[in-house]
Amino acid sequence: MEKSFRDYKLSTWLKFILFSAFGVFSFFINIPMPAYQINIGAWHWGAVAAQSNVLCSHLTNFIKAAFYTGNFNFMPFVVWAIGLYAVIDMIVLRPDKAWRDSRVATAFSVFKLIGFVMLSFIIIDIYFGVHPSFMWWMFNEVEALGTSIANFVMARILVTICISIPCASLFLPFLVDYGLVDFVGVFVRLIMRPVFKLPGRAAIIMVTAFLGNFSAGHIAVNEQYKTGRMTERESVCIDTSLSTVSVGFLLALATNAGLINAQLWGRSYWNTYFWCAFVITLIVALIGVRLFPLSKIPDNYYPGAEPTPEPVIRDHLARSALYEALEIVEHQQSLGKRIKYIMNETIKVLGTVSAGTAFFGTFGVVLYTYTPVIEWIGHIFWPFFRIFGFTGQELSVACTGATISFVEVTVPALLVSVGQWSMRLRFMLAVLPVSSIIFLASFVPCVMGTEVPVKFGHLCIIWLERMILSILVTGLFAVILFPAGMVA
Repeated sequence: MEKSFRDYKLSTWLKFILFSAFGVFSFFINIPMPAYQINIGAWHWGAVAAQSNVLCSHLTNFIKAAFYTGNFNFMPFVVWAIGLYAVIDMIVLRPDKAWRDSRVATAFSVFKLIGFVMLSFIIIDIYFGVHPSFMWWMFNEVEALGTSIANFVMARILVTICISIPCASLFLPFLVDYGLVDFVGVFVRLIMRPVFKLPGRAAIIMVTAFLGNFSAGHIAVNEQYKTGRMTERESVCIDTSLSTVSVGFLLALATNAGLINAQLWGRSYWNTYFWCAFVITLIVALIGVRLFPLSKIPDNYYPGAEPTPEPVIRDHLARSALYEALEIVEHQQSLGKRIKYIMNETIKVLGTVSAGTAFFGTFGVVLYTYTPVIEWIGHIFWPFFRIFGFTGQELSVACTGATISFVEVTVPALLVSVGQWSMRLRFMLAVLPVSSIIFLASFVPCVMGTEVPVKFGHLCIIWLERMILSILVTGLFAVILFPAGMVA
């Protein structure tokens, strides 16, 4: 017998309405805050500028001021401890996953170990002021960066990521666990199949990844594939086209590219940037799923799984959406358990990010700083950026940023974190790593660690296709949003 809306408890309705509303408020509503600096005895916090921003970003600034930019420089040690957890996970907790799953997984485990060693040298230099003389290239000041590569990677990448991702994850259950995503998912099923050639579940997974982290998307897709709810083609498409970096990464990219502090009609560019990145990712996915190799992957189900394709709902959409949302809420765990779960998953991701990014971030910046390799490869994208009027130094930086995004997702925005650059360039270098999706630092080992049959060669081709498409689509948005010559 079908349930009536009256059969649901008042607490179920309140959780759906209030938790979902708070989730929207946390991620999308700008809150004006005056400048502040807190002093507690000898503990002097860093100064936080006045700004209108979302709650997640305010919390990130608060923690950074308390534990990094003030006189209590505790965050580098936290980053190191997270990296240590990744090493323990590889050697003690889950050695099979790190060393025996595949050659690629083994290679990335080696990179993470090297990254942790480099991270340890950085920590020793920060707290004790000593470092090996043979690592001068990492600790001597680089004129183009205004600091050393070690300090650049720690301050601009690792600290920002290790604060912003947990802050975003803390509020994530309000948005994705209590019915809102499922309510919206019913409405998008009718367009997901004809437009993206994917089930409506893909929309839910994309939002989960976008608001949580790509690993959450990969985990969800892996479970759907193994239980027969998605085919091989659908699983690979969602993993490589929709499971992009999280709000935490977007906050880091927007901050480093100078979009958080830039003002549009008296407000931060954050909401404009967020929704543009979201829409551009969808547009690129719409085209990408129709290209090789994604279009040629067979629609096979997981061996031994019973196929259970998603039913299409065409009538009474609002009623069906509300029922689906309330069912999710009624059977959901308590908020405390959901927050504990998502934070536990976040720590696992951060371990990979901390150690992996210490290696790939440093590797990418070293290639950029001391060799012409990134610049040479970047010439592939030269004609596409020229379409949108980029010339001279900005053209070079744009091509370099596009190329280096394959190594580490946060580095492109760092290229415009110092100096005066056009808003078009800042915007594009903050969006391109999001819409191109694939990067070596943590995405590739994460997706290849699942049972979805993804090939590394295909990942490289998909990244190149998505980057070219991303430049073309993002360039159109940049031209519309920012007048020529607008500098920040």
